[in-house]
Amino acid sequence: MSGSHSFPTLPSVLPSAPALQDVRTTPQQISAGLGRVTNPTETPIFICALSSCNRLFPSKDRLMVHRQNAHNSSEDNDIITWNE
Repeated sequence: MSGSHSFPTLPSVLPSAPALQDVRTTPQQISAGLGRVTNPTETPIFICALSSCNRLFPSKDRLMVHRQNAHNSSEDNDIITWNE
C-alpha cells in the first residue's frame, strides 16, 4: 500500500452484544421478501486478495484496473470469485 491510504480494519473477533428484538418490521414486510437467491451471472463478484486487499469489484476488468493503480501489478492470481 502507498503511504497516504488508510483502510479501516476489524479485529478477528468482535465483542459480543445482546441481541435486540425487531419491533418495527411488520409481517407484511417479511412476506413481501427482503432478498432473493442469485447466481454468478446475475451477481458478479471479484475480490482482490493480493496483499490482503479484499476490495470488491463487479468485473475482472475493473479489478485489473484497480490492481494496476493500487498495487502496480498486472498479476491475475489471488482473485476470489464465483464467476469463473
